[in-house]
Amino acid sequence: MKHKGIILIIILFCPILFISLKPVDVSKKSNAYLENCFETVVPGIYLFKDICNVFVLKSGSSALLIDAGSGKVSDCLKEIGVDKVEWVLHTHYHRDQCIGSPKLKRSGAKIAISKSEAPLLNRPQKNAPFKIPDSFLLNGEFAGWGRRMAPFQGFNIDRELEDGEVFNWKQYKITVISTPGHTKGSISYLVEAGGKKICFTGDLVMKGGHIRDLYSMQWVYLQNPGIDASIASLQIINDLKPDILLPSHNGLIDDPSNEIKLLDNRLKRVRELLTEKRAGRWNWSEMVQVSKHVVQDGGSTTQIIISDSGEALLFDCGKEFSRERLHEAKAKFGINRVDVIIPSHWHYDHVDGIPAIAEAEGAKVWAWEGLAEYLEHPENFPTTCWTGKRIKVDRILKEGEEFEWGGNSFKVYHHPVHTEQQMGLYANVDGLGFYLIADGIGYSKKGNIRCPIHCYNGISLSSGMIKTAQSLYDANPYICLPAHSNVFAVATNDKQEFLDWSIKTTDAIRSLLPPPYQELGYDPYWASFYPARVHIQPGDEIEISLRLKNYSGKIISGKCWLKGYGDIIFGKKIIQYVLNPGEIKDFPVIVKSKKTAGKGIHIVTADIEYGNNVFAEFPQAYVQIDE
Repeated sequence: MKHKGIILIIILFCPILFISLKPVDVSKKSNAYLENCFETVVPGIYLFKDICNVFVLKSGSSALLIDAGSGKVSDCLKEIGVDKVEWVLHTHYHRDQCIGSPKLKRSGAKIAISKSEAPLLNRPQKNAPFKIPDSFLLNGEFAGWGRRMAPFQGFNIDRELEDGEVFNWKQYKITVISTPGHTKGSISYLVEAGGKKICFTGDLVMKGGHIRDLYSMQWVYLQNPGIDASIASLQIINDLKPDILLPSHNGLIDDPSNEIKLLDNRLKRVRELLTEKRAGRWNWSEMVQVSKHVVQDGGSTTQIIISDSGEALLFDCGKEFSRERLHEAKAKFGINRVDVIIPSHWHYDHVDGIPAIAEAEGAKVWAWEGLAEYLEHPENFPTTCWTGKRIKVDRILKEGEEFEWGGNSFKVYHHPVHTEQQMGLYANVDGLGFYLIADGIGYSKKGNIRCPIHCYNGISLSSGMIKTAQSLYDANPYICLPAHSNVFAVATNDKQEFLDWSIKTTDAIRSLLPPPYQELGYDPYWASFYPARVHIQPGDEIEISLRLKNYSGKIISGKCWLKGYGDIIFGKKIIQYVLNPGEIKDFPVIVKSKKTAGKGIHIVTADIEYGNNVFAEFPQAYVQIDE
C-alpha cells in the first residue's frame, strides 16, 4: 500500500496519475470524507471513496455509477476525464447509497434499483415537511414511508431491475443478481472488465468475512431472515467465480472464495444458535391461577400478584388488560382493587392499559430507574413500538432493590435482552420463587431456555443476552412467568446452560461484525438525537443534543456534520467530539425553523465520523412545526 504522505503529494501535484494506480486496500486508508480521490480497480473502473464506495464505470467521457454516495463524485469526475454521468445503479435503498442521487438526476443521470425497493425511493411524499404519525411501528417503519434508513428526500426511479436481466451500457454488459441479505431487495452487479470478472456486492459482505450490521437484516420482528438470505446469496455469488468483489464499504476483496467461506461459516453459526423455535403456547385467552396468589392472564401480557387483603400488584398492563378484563379478574380471584402497576418495559402491549386502570383504581405506577423517562417522555427517544402515551411514575425502583408488598418479598433485576430498558421482578409468593420476565426469554421446542433478539428495540451486544442470563441465574427462581408464553419451571442445569449459550451467541454475533466497533453494527441507536421529537413554532429555535456512545476501550474523536430536511437551519453545522472509553455524551445542537416553515415534520440528521468511517445521515430527530 502506498504511504499516506506519498498519496497526499500525488493529490497535490499529479492528479492525472490516479488513472493508472494499482488497486488499493481502502480499508487501511484514513477517513476520506474530506479527501475524496479516485483509485483504479481495473482499467476503466474506478473507486471513489465517499460515505459509501462509489464505483465508476467509464466509457469515453461518460460514466455509469454503482451507488451514488453523497453525490460528491460528480464534482470530481473531470479528474478521470468524465463529463457526464448517464446512469446510477443502486445496490439497495439505504441513505449512504442514495442521498446523492437527486443531485445526479438534476445533472441528467438516470437512476435504477431493484423492482422491490423502488417504492422506497419513488414514494408519493418526497420532501419534508412529512406527515409521520405519533405511533412508531415495529422495525423502525413508518406508515406510508418505508424503512428507517430510506432517504429523507425521495426521487423518481427511471428503471426497475429484475434478477437475471442484463443491463447494457456502452461496452459493458452488467448482469443483475438478486442478493437479498442486508436488505430484502438488495442486488449485486456482475461485469467483465480488464480481463477480470467483477461483482459489485453492496453490503452483502465486507472484507474480512463480515457484514455491515445485523439490524438491517432483521426484516421480520424478532427474526433474522437476512441471515438465511445472505447464506443463499453468497452461494450464488461464489458459483459465479468472480475474481474481485467490490463491496459498498471498506476494501475490495481479491480472494472472494475464501472470504465468502469465512462469512458463510459465521452466518451459519449465528443461525444455529438463534433459530431454536419457542415452545408453543396453549393458552391465549384464559386467566390461569399459577398458585394461590399468582395469576397469569393468557389474554394479555399481565401477571397478577394478589395479597391476602385482596389488593393486586400488576406486572405489565397493555390495552388488552382493560377495565372489563379487570372486572373479570376481580370476580374470579377475589381482587378488591389494584394497588400497584409495575411495567417491565415501554412497548405498547405492556403499558397502554396503565393510564385507564391507574385512574380507575387509584393505583400507583412503580418503574425501574432505567425505564421511567421512557414512560413519562417517550418522545425523547427514537425507539419503536410505542403509541405516544405518557405515563406518570410514582416510585423509582433501583436495580438490585428489595422491597415488601402485600406480605411478599420482591427484588428488581435488569433484564435487557428484549430492550435495554427492561426489568425482571423476582417475587417470593406462596413459598415459591417466581421470576416475572415479560418479554425476551422462554423455552424452546428442544427444551432449552433461549431468547430472540431485535436490534431496533435498542439492545446492547456487550450486555443484553449475557446480563439477562446472569440475572436469571442470580434470581434463581422456581417458576418463570413470561408475557407471551406459558409459565415454566427452571431446573438448576437450565440456568447454566442458558448462560453458556448467551456467551457463545454473543461471541458468534461479534465475529460477524467488523472490528473494532462491533456494537455499531448491533445497536442502531449508538448515535441519536435527544429529545428525538420536539415541537416549535415557525421562526423559533430549540436546543436538542446529539447523543453519542463509545462502546470501545479507547478514546474516540471526530466530527459530525449536521443536516436538515425541510425548513431547518442550525446555529452551528459542525460538531467536534471526544468520547472517553465507555462514555455516553450529549453534544448541544441549536435547531432553528425558518419564519416561512411549513406545518409538519422536518428532519434533523447528521453525518458522523467514527474511526475511519463516516456514517451518513445515521441519527434522526423529528421537528414538529406547528402553526
